Amino acid sequence: MRGKREYTDAVLSAMGGVNKSQFSRYKSLLQLADEALELADRHNIEEYRLRYVATVPADYHTEIVRQIIDFNLTTKQVKELCESDGHEADNADELEKLPIQAVKMAKVTKLISTTKPQDLARALIQQEGDATVARARLQALRKLIIEAEQYLGAE
Repeated sequence: MRGKREYTDAVLSAMGGVNKSQFSRYKSLLQLADEALELADRHNIEEYRLRYVATVPADYHTEIVRQIIDFNLTTKQVKELCESDGHEADNADELEKLPIQAVKMAKVTKLISTTKPQDLARALIQQEGDATVARARLQALRKLIIEAEQYLGAE
């Protein structure tokens, strides 16, 4: 639309009357990783919840979209999760040395204050398909947390 500015209004009108800023936000969603875009489309995730995901590195897109789905994150929570990546950019070298799973779990801890226990339990049951398996996952997580606390105490 840059080269043919005289057609801008006609194109925006044909797209349902969106304004330039809305078009720009839609266009930024094209930067999402393919898998993240497919997941978001399959689960009807709104543009306003995805706009912050496009600002983080593509390696994280799919995981963040999965968290949006699993934990039904609000726009505010998604924004906080994605913006927290910017604060960690200074420590990028240190984080690159860590396993990606550990970094992702550390980011999830920022959402704990806004997550209800019953929502987590229901999400685990939905993910695992069985309450017993969900309980086993929580016990494994509890063990991991205890060991992480012991590690922090030793430092």
